[in-house]
Formats: sequence, C-alpha cells, structure tokens
Amino acid sequence: MDDPLDIFDPKHIYPKDTATKKEEKTKSPYEMNRQELREYYRKKREEDKINRTVNNLHIRDDYVRRLENQLVNATGFINFHKLEDDFKKYKLKVQEVNNATKKEKTET
Repeated sequence: MDDPLDIFDPKHIYPKDTATKKEEKTKSPYEMNRQELREYYRKKREEDKINRTVNNLHIRDDYVRRLENQLVNATGFINFHKLEDDFKKYKLKVQEVNNATKKEKTET
C-alpha cells in the first residue's frame, strides 16, 4: 500500500531545504579566515558607530528632547480641549503671513 502522506518517509523527515538554510548561516568569527574577519569586524564597527550616534542624538540632545516634550504636550492639550479647528485656522494664518513675508523679500 502506497500512502501519499507517509510520515516516516525520509523526504518528509529530512526535507531538502534544511541543508540550504544551514549554509545561509553566517560563520562564527572562529571559523573565518583573515580576510573574512577583517570584513566582519569592519561592518560591525560601522554598525556600532551608527548605533552610538543615533543613541547619543536621542538621549543626550536636550534641545531635541525639549522639543519632543513640547510637541507631545501641545498635541495632548489640543486633543483634550478639542481645538483642532482653531489650530487649523491658526496654521492657515501663519502660512499667509509667511507667504507675505517671502513675497516682500523677493520684491526687494
């Protein structure tokens, strides 16, 4: 009897795709040669440098942190007091003023 779903068939127990997945794994630094190690550590150094820069910008920049807090407080205040329409009107007025000043600067 030939069962189409024979669970003890070796092709179901050991599928072909698992061998390729093992090959796709990155080697540990102990298994790499000198050229691969140089490349590995160069990439790791660049990634760490980027991570440190991003983390320092987020954590240590007080100006950005204060701006974030002001933005959160302002949006919370606007949402709590239901001032979305007034805020839109204010944005339009500010835009008109900015456009007027740009026109004055271009005329002079």
